[in-house]
Amino acid sequence: MLAPGIRRGVLPWRPLTPFVLAILGVAVAIAAWAVSSSSPVSTDGVAAPAIPAELIRSVAYLEPDPGARVDRLLVRSAAPGSAPQELAVFPYTFTGLHARASAAPTGDRIAVLSVDGRRGSAASLSLVGLDGMVRPVDGNFEYLSPLAWTADGARLAVLASGEPGVLRVLEVDTATLAVAERASFTAAFQVAPLGYSLDGGRLFVVVIDQSGSNLWAVRDTGVERVAELSPGRTRDWALSPDGSRVAFIDILSASSRTYVGKTLVIATGAVTTLQSGRNQVGATWQPGNPLPVFGGPGGSLKLEDPSPDAAWVVPHGYAPLGDYLVVSTVSAAAGSEARPAATLWIATPDARELLTDVPAASFAGWVREAE
Repeated sequence: MLAPGIRRGVLPWRPLTPFVLAILGVAVAIAAWAVSSSSPVSTDGVAAPAIPAELIRSVAYLEPDPGARVDRLLVRSAAPGSAPQELAVFPYTFTGLHARASAAPTGDRIAVLSVDGRRGSAASLSLVGLDGMVRPVDGNFEYLSPLAWTADGARLAVLASGEPGVLRVLEVDTATLAVAERASFTAAFQVAPLGYSLDGGRLFVVVIDQSGSNLWAVRDTGVERVAELSPGRTRDWALSPDGSRVAFIDILSASSRTYVGKTLVIATGAVTTLQSGRNQVGATWQPGNPLPVFGGPGGSLKLEDPSPDAAWVVPHGYAPLGDYLVVSTVSAAAGSEARPAATLWIATPDARELLTDVPAASFAGWVREAE
């Protein structure tokens, strides 16, 4: 597997020291990983008609404007030197709860969770078209909820609070904006809608509670536990494009590493660990590649020569053609009071271009060219 690259130099496109493939251990371990995770094992039928990958070539991202106290939703082409276009703005409160967003797989709309203080700490949900039209969805939603889309962009899963100790999984019809409850979980530390099966018949949800981290499937007929991810906590989950596997980070307390990259084969429940001597964070899938990409100092994305100015690389999402990848580089903090600074980049195997270095900016997804 060739890991996308980064080089250091002069903007806009820098001839930088390449990303290199992290040492994965012995060849036998790599072969075992590939065998266990590369076979198509989905039994959920066929996907909705695909959007041609060549149509989705722009990046959507959120960039805070502290002076105006708003988060600006921007779109720019991945082509070198392109200028961003503003689609919408979302006020944020004094608490600094910045907007979070996820683009539909069809690349024609973006779901945005934002907190403006009018609903307390609850978030508002809006769907934003590439023409800039903002469509609010009625209801109060969890600010930290992951957002999960069906392949055709027709439905969107999001969290909301219910009675004390209850987290509700809601589904939004993106055409009518109707909201329906699909499932609820009691006494869970965390609930995360992860994604849908290829045919949209199953919504996969990660639930973390006293029993550990488990994958559940929500169907029209009810909710079923599918597999255990870990007896402890997990984070950074990513469903493979074919809906058959989950990449995630297992959080270990009694280990030489704290954050360990793993995959789950949904059909069999088999969990495989990617060998690495250092921590891993972030997970994503390159289209057409059976192996996930992890970040961090121990992931498959990293700088060839260690640099205190960019110690960690965190992947966010590939373009549908698999040639561009949005990543964050997280610099080491200087001094005991300093906070690490994250910078967003558009990367290829040979170079990178700065997307934004505004603090608290975030990647929203890949979209079509803005209208």
